[in-house]
Amino acid sequence: MTTRSWQVSAAALATPTWACAILLAVLALAEGAARSRPVRDLLHVPSVGSPSRRFEMQLDGLERYAAARGEVDCIVLGNSTVLMGVDPEALARGYRARSGGELRCYSFGVAGMTASAAEAVAAILLERYRPELLLYVVTARDVGDNVDGPLLAGTPWVRYRRGALSSEGWLVEHSAAFRYWLLYRQWLERDRWPAAAAATGTSALGFHASAASLPLSPALWRHTVQAYEEIARQPPSQSEARAYAELLATARARAQIVVVEAPLHPRLRRATSRLGGFYEQAMLLLRRESRRQHVPFWRVPADGVIPGDGWLDFVHLNRRGAGAFSHWLGARLGAAVRSGRLRPPGAARAEA
Repeated sequence: MTTRSWQVSAAALATPTWACAILLAVLALAEGAARSRPVRDLLHVPSVGSPSRRFEMQLDGLERYAAARGEVDCIVLGNSTVLMGVDPEALARGYRARSGGELRCYSFGVAGMTASAAEAVAAILLERYRPELLLYVVTARDVGDNVDGPLLAGTPWVRYRRGALSSEGWLVEHSAAFRYWLLYRQWLERDRWPAAAAATGTSALGFHASAASLPLSPALWRHTVQAYEEIARQPPSQSEARAYAELLATARARAQIVVVEAPLHPRLRRATSRLGGFYEQAMLLLRRESRRQHVPFWRVPADGVIPGDGWLDFVHLNRRGAGAFSHWLGARLGAAVRSGRLRPPGAARAEA
């Protein structure tokens, strides 16, 4: 009885070897192209697998801003009240007028962002860009129990940046081509592609200006009150409150942090007392935690700062209102620097 052995000739391995080599070459070319500036300028903003397209746009905008400017003095973080309400150019003018110094800020506003999402995002931005100042513009909705904000904290890339290993997180972090694949695979999804392919609508500093001023009509008022009533049915969320405390602790370990209560239309501000006390409970919770961690918490005198025609609706500011609020905020920062309560952002880099 003869024993037969399985023999594979070198010729049989040639085809799969060449196939692998060609595939690797194609992938390398795709990665090189995805990293080149001319190609990036032709394509849409890449994806990191996030449920919030606005988050991805802001992330790309901040990366481009840092690459062009070399460094970022401060980042303004928050929800749509930051996106539409903080103009870094007006903020810099207010800061310059009061302190005589320069302040380079990027407005990182993401609609629907809650405290838990802000905490996850802040940890990444502070590590990657090392700003000396973080401004967190907070609203009562940030600690609401039933706010459907973007679930950024659960995104594989966000989790990877915070220490949870995953293949998708690793690929997003290290492969520009993979990030574009995450974007363009949505091309066949009619309900998602229009938003994915839309223009950012923001300035190079992350500010989304609106020249409109909606009529503050009874219909709009009813809609706004109804939205706040839905949130006020539950007390402030304990998990969001913990995330707020973690955000402060994380920021204090890496930078200076100032928390600013977002402007609220005076009519809505007066009405909050009739909504079960949720607004007051939420603000008290935020102020107490800020005081416990020795973090400045600033309230905006909206009546004296925001002009009557500076509101887009009862919550958001238009371009005129954003300019006034941002200038006030910059001047407040400048005054804090002049009095020694804050270190001048950018001073450490200048000394180095």
